[in-house]
Amino acid sequence: MYSIFIIIKNKWLIFSRISLSIIKDILKVGLPLVPHSIGIFILVGADKFIISGILGLATISSYLVVFQISTIFIFVFDAINKSYYPWLFEQLNKNNDNTKNKLWLLTSVYFISLLTVSIFFFFHGSALITLIAGKNYMISNSIVGLIFLGQIFGGMYLMINNYLFYEKKTMLISTITIVSGIIHLLLISLFSYYWGLTGAALSFCLSKCIQFLLTWLNVYKITAIPLAIKSE
Repeated sequence: MYSIFIIIKNKWLIFSRISLSIIKDILKVGLPLVPHSIGIFILVGADKFIISGILGLATISSYLVVFQISTIFIFVFDAINKSYYPWLFEQLNKNNDNTKNKLWLLTSVYFISLLTVSIFFFFHGSALITLIAGKNYMISNSIVGLIFLGQIFGGMYLMINNYLFYEKKTMLISTITIVSGIIHLLLISLFSYYWGLTGAALSFCLSKCIQFLLTWLNVYKITAIPLAIKSE
């Protein structure tokens, strides 16, 4: 309360200067992101209730440990994105074709680098999890690889999603996330029933891949960014 009093007393917040058009713009961009948050929860949280119901909590303990360790990538990608997108928006404001092509080249190199890193987890993921979590949480390389690849698709999605934010297509962002989340719930219910933990990991990976590809496709269609270096 004291801080609010100081702000008002020193006239740091003057309501008469707040533009109604700015408020409308904020609501127009911000409100559609509410379903986006729900979609994110479905993609990374709600599935745990489904697989625990199908496979049992004791069975999925190793899966949950791997998933928890893989969330390190979420923090890394989020930090990269927060550093990257202000610079990206500055470059996009130049509205220069050469700059856009360079941006796409940079994005391509980033994607290839991440996909190359993902190969490691398909061959040494199990050893890494055992090293971090202990021998009680031994799990196959394929499951570890799929979970980490899914997180990498999430990092690729963040990079390309910035273009939709630049175009203020927040409703589209929410739609893509919700659709990907629903697909994830359907796939994980089916895959985990037939293929157990491998099916659950595959479902997560495919859903994150779908989210990335849907975003990429819409960026290519809607924005002026030559994401596949459109032919003139």
